[in-house]
Amino acid sequence: MKQDDGRIVWKNISDLKLILVINEFIEKHGIKSSRQYQKKLSENPNTAPSMWFINQKYGSWEKLLASIGIENTEYGKWAKTPEKDLLKIVETFIKVEKITSQRMYEKKSVGKDVPSLSTLKKRFGDVRHLFRKNTEESLLTHFELLLELRNELIRLRLQDDLSMTKFRKLSGSSNLPSVDTIMKRTNKNWEELMTEIGFDYRRIKIYKQRNNLSKKKKTE
Repeated sequence: MKQDDGRIVWKNISDLKLILVINEFIEKHGIKSSRQYQKKLSENPNTAPSMWFINQKYGSWEKLLASIGIENTEYGKWAKTPEKDLLKIVETFIKVEKITSQRMYEKKSVGKDVPSLSTLKKRFGDVRHLFRKNTEESLLTHFELLLELRNELIRLRLQDDLSMTKFRKLSGSSNLPSVDTIMKRTNKNWEELMTEIGFDYRRIKIYKQRNNLSKKKKTE
């Protein structure tokens, strides 16, 4: 029934025992959704079957609950909510949390009083449009993007260095996309960007090379 490392081989346990173990785990931790199940299982490993096993064995979380005789309250609650009200709840949550993708929604919705991503898909099918508007609104204009880039360089005190590698590593601006995205959006390389925002990249680069060469000669 167990492997050498102590993990339980759930497929070797009888159906009745499985149901009892899962039901006890759900009741003990007050679990209301598959996300809560996964979270509690990560905190208490090997005390109940994984979601992968459940999906393989029973087909889905909903079918498991039906076999145990438990109502799927998470889906049932939102299934009864009028579509207009449900959309308002979700759109407000997405806007407040600045969510721009389905993956981000899945992460931020855990433990919150909002429907899960799977529930949204059951109600609305394709949900990409819910995130598209927020993504578009979060984009900076060309001028705003360059201004934010300049301010971030100054904040990091890199205006006398202008190292793209250091900027990638140190930048923590929530308004700026990645360096690659900035260059793609502006159609400029790093040197051209530095020039456009008012820095003499070439002069600083030459100075750094000379300084490095001078240090090397002193150590020889």
